[in-house]
Amino acid sequence: MAEDTGSAPPRVTIRDVALAANVHVSTVSRALDPSKRSLIAEATRERVVAAAKELGYQPHLVASGLRRGQTLTVGIVVPDLGNPIYAPLARGATHALEGANYMPLLADTQDDHERLARFLRHLAERRVEAIIATAARLDDAQLLVEIAQRGIPVVTAVRTVSSTGLPAVLHDDTAGGRLAAEHLLDLGHERVAQVRGSLEVEPFVRRTEAFTAAVTAAGATLTDGVPPVPHLTADEGRSAALALLDVDPARRPTGVFVQNDVMALGALMAVRDLGLRCPEDVSIVGYNDAFFAAHTDPPLTTVRLDAYQVGHAAGVLALELIADPGQEHRGSSVPPELVVRRSTAPPGSGA
Repeated sequence: MAEDTGSAPPRVTIRDVALAANVHVSTVSRALDPSKRSLIAEATRERVVAAAKELGYQPHLVASGLRRGQTLTVGIVVPDLGNPIYAPLARGATHALEGANYMPLLADTQDDHERLARFLRHLAERRVEAIIATAARLDDAQLLVEIAQRGIPVVTAVRTVSSTGLPAVLHDDTAGGRLAAEHLLDLGHERVAQVRGSLEVEPFVRRTEAFTAAVTAAGATLTDGVPPVPHLTADEGRSAALALLDVDPARRPTGVFVQNDVMALGALMAVRDLGLRCPEDVSIVGYNDAFFAAHTDPPLTTVRLDAYQVGHAAGVLALELIADPGQEHRGSSVPPELVVRRSTAPPGSGA
């Protein structure tokens, strides 16, 4: 009996498919190329596809891309993979890209400008076909424009920077901030507050402005006595909420809008630390509808940001820009949705 050397079987080539289908190699190439398959008669194309499937043929995408001057890669840059919204966002973008045989290259900047600059320039040097940037702050505008001016399509998503004029997939943060305010106001809260994210990030600016405008228009009291939170962590959210709530009960807000669900976890901790109850003493509204929001104690009312949908739309937009870079593509907007759970109630509901 022959010894099993454990070597891999030889790779099936395009010539093997041509021989099995009894056609020329060039016919196989066209039949399996989405952009050229219409040049081949349907019966021949079906015969080639059947032969390729039977033989287990896999096209050499790198070689094919290089022949066309393409790398078939798209960079996806996120600020923090620990933030629960970025995994589904990356998954949505990946699902859009892989349908066109594009490979995503994922980079996590840890919300650091220097890392963002290094990753963007590194991806440009690797000749990616496009970049989906979700990690930009407002002062990164020049950097994004610099990369786009190299001829690489740049799509911003979630963390958009409007001043760049780059194609973007927006989450409507203005509508989201307004939803949070209207929910608390409709419940009867007259003293409310916000735990804000960094005002160097455009979505937090829009959420802050919309929430403030809605509360002011209703004549309610807004007690924003703490500065924006620099890092979106539960500890930072807890510290900010403690500063808001550890005051005389006559001045304590009865409703708090926390602009990120991870920080909202910390706010729930702060309520317990102070011997208060949520929602009987303090109602809390989060933002994003992270996977854990339905499982907190109490379950968190939050504004849903459909990160998968945003990522998928960004992937589709990147492909459109690759295929037709001269066409004007302004992007799209994904609407928010208020998800009401048990962390909100009328003020004093447990008295």
